[in-house]
Amino acid sequence: MKLKNMLKVVAVLGCAGALAVSFAACGGGEEEKPEGKTHNPETLEVTGSAGTYEPHNFVDGKCTMCDETTIFTQDSIAKDAIVSTACDQQGTVTEIKYTTDAYPDWEYADNGIVTKTAWVYTPYGYDPEDTATKYNVLILMHGKGLNEGYWFAKGTYADPSQQGAYLSGGNGTANVLDTMMKSGAAEKAIVVTPTVYLPGADGKTANANSEEGDANMAAGRAGFQDELLNDLMPYIAKNYNTYAAVTNDMSAEQVDSALKAAREHQGYAGLSMGSVVSYTTIWSGCLEYFAYIGSYSGGVTAEEMPALVEAISDFEDCKIGYWYACLGSSETPATYYGDPFGTYLKVLQNFEGLQPGSDLDAGDNCQYMLCNGTAHNYQTWITALYNSLQVFFKADLS
Repeated sequence: MKLKNMLKVVAVLGCAGALAVSFAACGGGEEEKPEGKTHNPETLEVTGSAGTYEPHNFVDGKCTMCDETTIFTQDSIAKDAIVSTACDQQGTVTEIKYTTDAYPDWEYADNGIVTKTAWVYTPYGYDPEDTATKYNVLILMHGKGLNEGYWFAKGTYADPSQQGAYLSGGNGTANVLDTMMKSGAAEKAIVVTPTVYLPGADGKTANANSEEGDANMAAGRAGFQDELLNDLMPYIAKNYNTYAAVTNDMSAEQVDSALKAAREHQGYAGLSMGSVVSYTTIWSGCLEYFAYIGSYSGGVTAEEMPALVEAISDFEDCKIGYWYACLGSSETPATYYGDPFGTYLKVLQNFEGLQPGSDLDAGDNCQYMLCNGTAHNYQTWITALYNSLQVFFKADLS
């Protein structure tokens, strides 16, 4: 029986002396559990091993360690028809240019202003003149060494042959969005893929895995929260039919209030470095603006954990619509940053109102999953996006 609305276990990761709270053992139904480990379905603490945690291992939608079930898939969808086959109702992916202040000051900024590129997906049937029809907004971030074109195979990712293996450069994302939105499996949303990188001296994004690229990324990440809230989100709200009632004649304070009022229709998801941003920027400073979060293949380090825990304490009144975190089962610490599972656990243990599972009607609003047999690649991330879209923008936050 699924454990719901029970006192959350207070635990400290990695400490043998973690406080243990007694719950009923996993199982108890007619079906006999397989031999081996069991864990608490709410806290993921391994039975009989205080301070040790393991994520669910779903087989045919049911965890082998407890009674938890899921609507999500743990097998990669990367080679499925939903990725490789174009839908007969296709959305549109358009390049946009927007200006932002240089946060912080950057040597290539022109009088403190930077012009940046992003790609915007609008669903099939989107009509800019139909202002009565409103759309959710999902900010979808890339990883280190990638750029704004990654998710939709645009720019340097337009030709798969230039990126090595097929699907490595985001080919298929639009197909997934089109198909899921046509069937109603996903709520219709405008999807925006920006970059944290700042334009280089040659006008191109300095995004290579190099010393210059790392410095650029660090500078871009440092100012991304300000850019997101002060420039990119207002641009999208002013130029697209979103739930944020923003107009050109509004003051900065009015724009800010409108974005906060629309938070249940706004989400953020990112892969690798973009997943790190989900913690250092979204969880730490933007929960008043975003109710939906995707953290794919990235976390924070043990040294960064205390700052994250302190930051999220400021947003206890912000209800989470859904938070989906994941990792490919073949990923190793050498391929991702921080501790993805440990970060998930730390937030789960320190932020009230989180309830693991995939049943929205029961109040579930978070899940951590492994993707079977995938590495630090698009196969993991498109599966994560597919799972996220099943629950994003669908929760009742009233």
